[in-house]
Amino acid sequence: MSHHRLILIYFVRYFFEIAWKVNHVIFILLIMFILGALVISKVEGIGVANSIYFTFITGFTIGYGDITPNTIIGKVISLIIGITGIIFTGIVVAISVRALSKAFEHEYKK
Repeated sequence: MSHHRLILIYFVRYFFEIAWKVNHVIFILLIMFILGALVISKVEGIGVANSIYFTFITGFTIGYGDITPNTIIGKVISLIIGITGIIFTGIVVAISVRALSKAFEHEYKK
C-alpha cells in the first residue's frame, strides 16, 4: 500500500480518536447551532429548515446573504452563531492538524 494511502488511513483513525476525546465540546457546539436555529426561526418567522441552513452557513462563515436577520434579537443570535462557528472550526482544525501530525509520525517512524 502506498505511503499516501496509509497516511490517509492513519489520519482518519487519529482524527476520530482525538475528536472522541472532545466529543462533549463538539456536541455542545452543535446543540448551540440547533438552538440558535430554532430561535432564529421563531424570531425571524422563517421555516426551521431555512433557519438551520442559515445557522450553518453563518456558523461556518460562508455567509451567502440569501437569508438575513431583520430583528435585533435575530442579529444578536446571528453573532453568537458566528462566534460559535469560529470556535467549532478552530476545534476541527486543531484536531485535523494533530491527527495529521500523528499519522506522519506513525508512518515515517518505521
